[in-house]
Amino acid sequence: MLSPAPQEPGPAYRIQIGDQLHVRFLYQGDMNEEMPVRPDGRISLASTGELTVVGLTPTDLERLIIEKSSTRLRNPEVTVVVTKLGEQRVYVGGEVGRPGYVALQPNMTPLQAVLQSGGFNKTAKLDSVLLLTPGPDGHFAGARVDMKQVVDAGVPERLRLHPNDVIYVPATWISDMDDVVDQYVRGLIPSLPRVGAGYSLGK
Repeated sequence: MLSPAPQEPGPAYRIQIGDQLHVRFLYQGDMNEEMPVRPDGRISLASTGELTVVGLTPTDLERLIIEKSSTRLRNPEVTVVVTKLGEQRVYVGGEVGRPGYVALQPNMTPLQAVLQSGGFNKTAKLDSVLLLTPGPDGHFAGARVDMKQVVDAGVPERLRLHPNDVIYVPATWISDMDDVVDQYVRGLIPSLPRVGAGYSLGK
């Protein structure tokens, strides 16, 4: 009898705003700290000062803390444990009743998120809604979603939302996603790293 094939590991967890982190120093126990990730995406440690941590894996953060604390501590060995997950959110903006964020629910669709944000305004351009998904490097992958066929014709939604997705409902056809990211999204999610252009938008 064959043993079952081992399951592929899922993608590594990336730290979110509101997560509770326990930072342990193996040889310097007095430096151990536990703290939440602040709304600006940062934490502050006595051994390193301010660190931007949103989007990092716990292993990434361990390496960063070791690098930053090596000038003050001798051969630091660090373990980072996420002891509590922050609320996962999706962001909804543009021509909706209440722009901002909503709590992400399992299998949530773009329309469900818009309805929780007060629904579409009359000025909404339903056939040019943008779904923006941030990557770990701060770049966005984007897709244009035709919500008009969902609302008017009842076409089932195939898309499901992920943490920190952004739904942007424009008033006019959007041709350049860079403008939306720079003018709207970065103001909404200030913890995103400021990197150069590198966005992609499926036509």
